[in-house]
Amino acid sequence: FSKTTQPCHLWFQEYAAGTLFGAALFAAGVFAPGTIIAQMRLEDFSMVKAMLGASATSALVVHLADSSKFAAMKPRTPQSIGFFPYDGNIIGGSMIGVGMALTGACPGTVFVQAGAGLPSGIYVLGGGILGGLLFVSAQPSIARLRKSRGSNKTNSELTIPKSLGVSPWVVLAMWEIMCFGMLQLLSGFKGSMTGTQGLVSPVLGGLLIGAAQACAIALTRHTVGTSGGFEDVGRWLRNVISGDASKGPITASVLFDAGIVSASALLARFLLPAASAQAQASSHLISRSTAVIGGVVMAFGSRLAGGCTSGHGISGLATFSWASLVSVASMFAAGVLTAALR
Repeated sequence: FSKTTQPCHLWFQEYAAGTLFGAALFAAGVFAPGTIIAQMRLEDFSMVKAMLGASATSALVVHLADSSKFAAMKPRTPQSIGFFPYDGNIIGGSMIGVGMALTGACPGTVFVQAGAGLPSGIYVLGGGILGGLLFVSAQPSIARLRKSRGSNKTNSELTIPKSLGVSPWVVLAMWEIMCFGMLQLLSGFKGSMTGTQGLVSPVLGGLLIGAAQACAIALTRHTVGTSGGFEDVGRWLRNVISGDASKGPITASVLFDAGIVSASALLARFLLPAASAQAQASSHLISRSTAVIGGVVMAFGSRLAGGCTSGHGISGLATFSWASLVSVASMFAAGVLTAALR
């Protein structure tokens, strides 16, 4: 463990929150590489269905927690490299999308894949750790670039309700209606069924992910996010390489991610081996080199954007953050384009 003042029970809460989130991701059945790649090819919308269910539930949970003063739910902030506002979100989000289209994984589902023993997921995870190391190494250069060009911070409000000058509850109601409408629109689309079937339907799986979000907030007082673990392990590796091994690699983010891996391993082995076997089939279609390179690109991009499909897509959108909206739009735009060009 890294030297920290965090009490042991807080470490356990992070791990427990991760296991619940991992179980929900597995149950939703959208962790298979084939499902994610089919989504980027617009052949199957199981992933989007799960995300819509998770977003609708998370938005309600987040605003109840914030309005009741149970926990302060801060929106994700714009990430700037120095060229233009939201450039970090756009470039980083695009890198995530490219990585997803190449690997059939995202910074959250890669831990599910690794736990389930999918070969490609293990290589993507390795690439992700390397991407975290590269990002940490590049941080001083990024900071110098930002300083030399000016921060280019946007002067607009951080959230949609603030920009519109309306109550968050009004936007929440509109958001729930939008999610429901999109789910209804997609309900008639059967898709290619290239991925795996989970314990429940993608929509119900999304609701379970939202429930896991609620549990995570109750346990940790913050929303879910997975890509921070790549940066933390990367920073530890950089310190070890430079001769400083005084701090261990275990952080709150790493423990959360470890919980995802643990839950997925148990579910794949004892509860849903058939789903894991189907996911294995699509996993073998991804070469080792593609998995590693895609993992590097995806992890680096997630840290550049300040979040991933979990941090921005599930948690950030739930706070109606502009930065998260830009990041998620960039992810899917780049992912769909990459899939079309392959």
